[in-house]
Amino acid sequence: LTEQPWLADHTLHGSVVVPGAVLVELALQAGHQMRCRHLGELTYHRPLLLSSEGVSLQLLVAEADDDGRSTVEVFARPGDAANDTEWTLHASGELIRTAGTAKHEGALGGARPGPWPPAGATAQPVDDVYERTARSGVGLGPAFQGLRAVWRRGDETYAEVVLPEPMSESAAAYNMHPALLDAVARVAAEGGAAEAQLASVWSGVESFAVGGSSVRVSVVPSADGEVSIAVADDTGAPVLSVARLATRQVMQKELRAADRALRDALFDVEWTPVQGSCASPTGWSEWGSPEEGPAVPELLVLPHSGEADPTAATARALTVLRDFLSDERFVDTRLVVLTRGAVGTGPKEGIADLAAAPVWGLVRSAQVEHPDRLVLVDVEPGLDAVAEAAALRIALGTAEPQVAVRGGKALLPRLVRTKAPSELREERPGFGPQGTVLVTGGTGGLGALMARHLVSTYGVRELLLVSRRGPAAEGVDELIAGLAESGARVRVEACDVSDRAALAALLAALPEDRPLSGVVHCAGIVADGVIESLDEERLARVFRPKVDAALHLHELTADLGLGAFVLFSSVAGVFGAAGRANYAAANTFLDALAYERRAQGLAAVSAAWGLWEEDRGMGGHVTGADLARIRREGAVAMSAEEGLALFDAVLAHDRELCVPARLDLASIAGAGSPPPPVLRQLVPPARRRLDAQGAFRQDDAPVNAAEKLAGNLAGLTEAEQMRTLLGLVRGHVATVLGHADLEAVSPDRGFLDSGFSSVAVVELRNRLSRSTGLRFSAATLFDHPTPRAVARHLRERLAPDSVTGNGPAVTGAELGRTDAADFRAALSAVPLARLKEVGVLDALLRLTGFDGEPDGRAGAADPTAVTPVTPESIDAMDLDSLVDMAINTDL
Repeated sequence: LTEQPWLADHTLHGSVVVPGAVLVELALQAGHQMRCRHLGELTYHRPLLLSSEGVSLQLLVAEADDDGRSTVEVFARPGDAANDTEWTLHASGELIRTAGTAKHEGALGGARPGPWPPAGATAQPVDDVYERTARSGVGLGPAFQGLRAVWRRGDETYAEVVLPEPMSESAAAYNMHPALLDAVARVAAEGGAAEAQLASVWSGVESFAVGGSSVRVSVVPSADGEVSIAVADDTGAPVLSVARLATRQVMQKELRAADRALRDALFDVEWTPVQGSCASPTGWSEWGSPEEGPAVPELLVLPHSGEADPTAATARALTVLRDFLSDERFVDTRLVVLTRGAVGTGPKEGIADLAAAPVWGLVRSAQVEHPDRLVLVDVEPGLDAVAEAAALRIALGTAEPQVAVRGGKALLPRLVRTKAPSELREERPGFGPQGTVLVTGGTGGLGALMARHLVSTYGVRELLLVSRRGPAAEGVDELIAGLAESGARVRVEACDVSDRAALAALLAALPEDRPLSGVVHCAGIVADGVIESLDEERLARVFRPKVDAALHLHELTADLGLGAFVLFSSVAGVFGAAGRANYAAANTFLDALAYERRAQGLAAVSAAWGLWEEDRGMGGHVTGADLARIRREGAVAMSAEEGLALFDAVLAHDRELCVPARLDLASIAGAGSPPPPVLRQLVPPARRRLDAQGAFRQDDAPVNAAEKLAGNLAGLTEAEQMRTLLGLVRGHVATVLGHADLEAVSPDRGFLDSGFSSVAVVELRNRLSRSTGLRFSAATLFDHPTPRAVARHLRERLAPDSVTGNGPAVTGAELGRTDAADFRAALSAVPLARLKEVGVLDALLRLTGFDGEPDGRAGAADPTAVTPVTPESIDAMDLDSLVDMAINTDL
């Protein structure tokens, strides 16, 4: 990945997988060396995974036989493997000397010189194609996002594909750059499978030209579900053909079998120095100060410190956030939340204001829900007013949303890969057989899993499992029996660990010969809600088992000499989480507590876990729609086996804060929205893309999106504008709800009736804002509660001249003449059976009034009378008659 970073943009279920197009190119290159220039067939048997350590490849080509055929095989093993490590076969096939051009001539028919796109082909939407691909488990970052336009004619598909920069600079080194060839192959699957697919069998691959970076693609399916592909340049001259391409589904468990080492799933949070990139503001107003006055400031600062209780401190910040975000006066104002020593930026740096630490998780989540409205800054405690103002100017000069200033330098939190030791430390203090290990939340799914692991892997023989229900929890008897069979003595107690007195009594009751030696704090609950809906009660409900319990455990065990103090935190606190600001805040406190304990010389590690499978962790408390959203954001669920391996890696790594998580970085890079700030070192910045004509352009910033969209609308009729905007809105609604395409979204069904949660409303609002460049208040989607109403609202804001009546009015007859040709072309590509299957025929009958019922218009004596049309007569019509009926009827 270091030498070929573009390969990181291709993932399956979150794992970087070498695309089949790379192996095809390798085989063709090897064939040229052996004078076998044509690839008869190549079968991709087993996904080839890449990690930060790279991979070693062997490509073997046998001597050609009498028929000019040579076998080709691709083997691989990890780049850091020992010399005696066995090689694994990933692909095999044959190269041939004799060209098969005549055999494959039929596949090139659609790509020969002539009209482009071919006559009768209808354009298909491509704006959300990579989001739909990501939902299937295939992550495609910018390097693999070459699709620019798609058309369909019956079962045939046509497309324009380009090679994004900077790969286009090296296109001449390949028969066809693998990123471009992969995009070509994906044209065949556009709009197809709902599961992750891998191009597995390539047959009859012939290259006619090299170095292309902009091509036309024709795809023709066969009865067996496979396809043939023809690729041409902009003149229609052939570039490459594939006589047969087959794909297969790849399950996540298959990738796990190939990635047992869980490479690239462990991260550190490093604070990286950065120079200012813009002019620092010269002044600001303080939140709630008299100077705020009637004039609306561009910048407000909320100094936040002085509270002793984390819940109270966070509740105060929550009140300010709600007031700020709900006040329409501040729609163009940024609020800077300033803390003083609330985050740890390096080893042994303590947390001066531990009570303010959860404010960072709270505001990070508010930043996700309300992009570009909030800034987080942490400065050293004890600065005088002049020095603090200077530090704040340094932070704001970076134009970053999250900054810490230490010693006059701005630091940014960034996630970086880390490599855990290959083996655990020989000594495992705290998890030996002599002492007692306390597991909070010990009877829940995650706590029970950890209890078994502590016994089987770390040799723990004394366990104290604590939960709210204790012995009454489901499955406790089986858990105790299983642990006892493994040689452990187990106590299960019902205790509210947020109650300091109850927890103190529990610890005091431990036998002197089995004192407490380690803590694993797994307890936690969720009480979801967007910032506007949170209150102090919901905040406290989440804080009690997480924050209060951790603080009590810290204080009550500080002088016990514990060998291990493991806090189960969450990536929600590191990234921010829409709809879970209270949960993110609680977990950020755990991260800060680990820094403070280690600064005091005490054992501590906070593991900010990613998504767990099944019902373990907080993943068991989210809906299917929530999980779909979380996966769209790049999270890949961990199995129990993977999680336990990462637990071991966290302990071996032994840092204040570790992030064990499976992340689909390619999906994040290709999502079309900015990644969380902490991921900006792992996810490359947006690159310039090629438009449909092959010209380079910058990805449109949101501030320019409104101007561009308004320009596109300017030349359209009112009906066309509404159709365009309604398609835009329905596409975003489909993505938020997890539908395969916008056809599943009714234009007139209310958002609440469609299953929208408050988090889904926030996501849709932010998506529309990025697409249009417009700001929307929190009430916009409630004031305009259907896709059609939102589209109408967008049109009023983006095309106001049309709304006020400027310009010539468009009559129904003119609209019919304008749309007739397009409609006829589009409908001609749809099989008649398909129209009947989706109910279009019935709709046409109702719209035209030809429902077979007497209405006085038909009469035997009238030569101009219209013969009633029935479903039976519809079946007898040819396509032209059906189109004429639909277009020419006076509605």
